[in-house]
Amino acid sequence: MSNFALEIFDDEGSKCVFYTVVIDGEEISETEKFFVKFFNMPELKSYASELASFLTKTIGEKRGAIDSFFRDERKAHALPPNPNIEIEEISILDNFPLRLYCLRISQSCVILFNGAEKTSQAAQDGATSMSFHDANIYADRILKAFADNDIKLCEKKREILDYYENTKITEILF
Repeated sequence: MSNFALEIFDDEGSKCVFYTVVIDGEEISETEKFFVKFFNMPELKSYASELASFLTKTIGEKRGAIDSFFRDERKAHALPPNPNIEIEEISILDNFPLRLYCLRISQSCVILFNGAEKTSQAAQDGATSMSFHDANIYADRILKAFADNDIKLCEKKREILDYYENTKITEILF
């Protein structure tokens, strides 16, 4: 896997900031690739719209990144939540056809990756297999950077910073 950088995806919510990964040499982030792809598929556009609304309104503005909103996917996480979580912004969680992979850092910070259409029971199978695999590599590298004190979370500013320089992490390649 290539190197990647973290950059702000959406920091306008009062409860949670979203980062995304940009692969070295790519023009758009992994999360932008996800939404561009599914907003351009008529049969999945409404689901992509519900997921985008869930991110910006529910997590970003209303409630923050509550742990129960996220599915555990080894080291990474996935959205939307499991069907047993009642959320008014997503009408049908049972058999929701999309998975967006991410890493929940805290209630105020989530790093979004890419995702796919769910075509099998297991995340590591079917159309989600590559996104699942990549998400776990991203998560592993990011968690290692936190553990090694290369980066830290500044909860007050809701930013991920270089541990020693206190500069934004977009200057750090993973």
